[in-house]
Amino acid sequence: MSGVDSHQTIAQLQSILMRSVLNQQPLPGQTAPIRFPDLAFILEAATVLVSDENVPDEFDAKGLGKPVEIIPEQEIRRKAAAKGDMPYVYFQPAEQTEKEVRLVMEVRMAPKEPHIEPLGLGAISTTFVRIDHGDWQVISTPMVIAM
Repeated sequence: MSGVDSHQTIAQLQSILMRSVLNQQPLPGQTAPIRFPDLAFILEAATVLVSDENVPDEFDAKGLGKPVEIIPEQEIRRKAAAKGDMPYVYFQPAEQTEKEVRLVMEVRMAPKEPHIEPLGLGAISTTFVRIDHGDWQVISTPMVIAM
């Protein structure tokens, strides 16, 4: 994958994963939505905050089912210091080959206390596989990780 195609692909797949999670719908190729208890922190938020680290500029936040704000993690921490503990989404760096992209989407809590590091609440690890005609599907069940 070239750099541009790689960024576009990662952004597209991150958007698909977020849409599936926020709308509680199955990922392409799956029959059940992803569920884990700490996801409620994100689903209950009026606006979903997403750390901009590891999120390509091409990420499409439209049509995700609720407002999404992609901002630097330091800005999320400033908001938490002002308003109280704040949940947010953090994407780990994508792992990719020519036909597979593995994404890990974490739910973290930025604490009100600025000297305390964010707390990892849970994560979803899933691998998208390129199928015919350039479409992507999740072949195996996504792994839900409690942190």
